[in-house]
Amino acid sequence: MEILREPRERKYQQLRRLGQELKIPTFEAFLELEVRDGSGRTIHHHRQRSHSWVRNAYNQLFCQMAAKDSNDATFGPGKLSGKQTSGTVRGVAYPFGYGESNSVDGTSYGLRAAAGVDTKGIQVGSGTNAESFEDYALQTQIANGTGAGQISYIASELHSISYDAGTKVLRDILIRYFNNNSGGNVNVNEVGIVAYLQGQYNQNYMMSRDKLPATITVPTTGQLRVTYTIQLTYPA
Repeated sequence: MEILREPRERKYQQLRRLGQELKIPTFEAFLELEVRDGSGRTIHHHRQRSHSWVRNAYNQLFCQMAAKDSNDATFGPGKLSGKQTSGTVRGVAYPFGYGESNSVDGTSYGLRAAAGVDTKGIQVGSGTNAESFEDYALQTQIANGTGAGQISYIASELHSISYDAGTKVLRDILIRYFNNNSGGNVNVNEVGIVAYLQGQYNQNYMMSRDKLPATITVPTTGQLRVTYTIQLTYPA
């Protein structure tokens, strides 16, 4: 099932064309979820736009594009700072972004995470709160583990970069698997991506949080695959 509905989708396409024509960077993101049962049969699949970039993502983009240090120890409108998933605000005298000496292709920095690490990378949760621009963490993250209500976080897949010369679209695909060995069903209602980056101190910052249109149930011995596609259209 693909959730990319009109007429909003036409607006996204128009924005992409305008960005290309006017030479304004236009980032887009898509979220795909697939659930397989213990026998390997696909029991759920849907794809939707991930449109829920939060304040952290905007501030990171501005600091990187404007080459500007973060400048305030508070978090909110007009403040160039970052709010960690712990709720701590960081933002004085350092750029809020990625440092030159830290590779983001690995699992230490950036959006990828090692097996069993649930503090960064793609995360899943059971919270049902509506999306908010001020979100800095999942409402109720599902922890890594095999106990009741938990799910096993598998290592993030390698970045998959592709370029479409016809449309001038560059894509990065991020994939993470989650195995349910808890002995019961696990319900997923929210998905997010958390980056480990610099913001006065190197810490975890949520970049996006998506509330799913309906609960997705991962059955016992089942597996969930979450795919984020982040793309940028280059000027014509």
